[in-house]
Amino acid sequence: MKSRNKIISFMCVITILITIFQLPVFSVSAASKGPVSYYGQMQANGNKIIGSNTNNPMQVKGMSFFWSNWSTHMYNSATVDRMVDEFKCEMIRCPFGVDDNGNPYSPSDETKYREVIEEAIERDIYVIIDWHSHGAHNNVNAAKDFFSRMARDYGKYDNVIFEVYNEPTNVAWTTVKYYAEQVIPSIRQYSDNLILVGTPTWSQDVDIAVDNPINDENLAYVIHFYAGTHSQYLRDKANYALNKNMTIFVSEWGSVNADGNGAINYNSTQEWLEWMDQNKLSWCNWSINDKDETSSIFYSNGSLREAGYYLKSILNNSAEYAEWRNFSQDDASSSKTDTSSSVEKQDVIIAQGGSASLTWGTDYAIDFSLSGCDSAKIVVDANASNLQIAIAPGWTVLVNTTEVYGNYTYDFSVYQIPVFSGNHKLVVQGQGSVNSVKIIGSKELPVVPDSS
Repeated sequence: MKSRNKIISFMCVITILITIFQLPVFSVSAASKGPVSYYGQMQANGNKIIGSNTNNPMQVKGMSFFWSNWSTHMYNSATVDRMVDEFKCEMIRCPFGVDDNGNPYSPSDETKYREVIEEAIERDIYVIIDWHSHGAHNNVNAAKDFFSRMARDYGKYDNVIFEVYNEPTNVAWTTVKYYAEQVIPSIRQYSDNLILVGTPTWSQDVDIAVDNPINDENLAYVIHFYAGTHSQYLRDKANYALNKNMTIFVSEWGSVNADGNGAINYNSTQEWLEWMDQNKLSWCNWSINDKDETSSIFYSNGSLREAGYYLKSILNNSAEYAEWRNFSQDDASSSKTDTSSSVEKQDVIIAQGGSASLTWGTDYAIDFSLSGCDSAKIVVDANASNLQIAIAPGWTVLVNTTEVYGNYTYDFSVYQIPVFSGNHKLVVQGQGSVNSVKIIGSKELPVVPDSS
């Protein structure tokens, strides 16, 4: 009887603690392993982020939700599951909508907001808790209250990243820095997880912040870009900061113009993607939403917009080469004993066609698939003017009105193709003749060493 009473008393204490301190009561299953189990906590280390489990530079990629107050219907576990299962997201970003005076637009959104955080933790992906404001410094106390509660409830999970200021606009870095230095302790009392700090001019001035850094051991500075608006000059600012050993995080980027509209700029996006990969910068794309703008990935009925197909192809292609997806304990043990084979990238002819005459209104087409490739090249032997090479469906133009007399090679990345998976047609148009066309893809293939 005494033992039973002790158990009842213990359960009462737990109930009281949950009531008083509002402790989260959700449980995390071990059903599925994701990037967090592999990499662990994100830790700033020079101009890289390393995983606490691997102690090596890491990079993860994902999607950002839209402002919580204007897209509450998207904030649910089903959306998170779709991002993980269909889009292969390794991270999501949750922008909690805050006005220019630093006040939350809709505090009641927090219930739905927490549902998304908890589902991300359940699915073993990273989640950014983002104080999404252009004037956060105008209400430090609101930010301190929010982040103290979030850090208390979720700061123990390696999944969680805290973004204390989305996009300061025309604000001096010293003002942003002073704000961050007041908010950071409200997180640090509960958690040593990675903290992100936005930079002035809509999170572009990392080159200014690097010369007057914040004193914190696990902090990264935010840069945002939109491929239709921002180009090499912004990468130059970031390279300046990287060369000074700053940790940079791309918590928001778009393939369109900075206003969220305009056509997708595939060429500029590709340049940015390659730059982020070269520097191992983790990123989230804007946005998981069904608003009628070209940066949204969904229509209101849940089907994919052009940006949805594009981002899905980028993330699915990246997933094929993600370090954590290609690792298992069996792989680790076998790699110590089995040296009979290795894997390396090799160029393989994935499609080719013979000779043909080119006249206006006549297409020369070859069927092919880029599955398993991260890059490819087209090799053309032709005598033609106004040569155009495109890929369907989607009609992505790779080469436009080029004169070719002899051999011509065009290298491209699969990121340039809006829908990576599935079958495609290479379409060649122009005036003249084609002697041969080859599509050569770069794939990882096993290599058996010479036993002699």
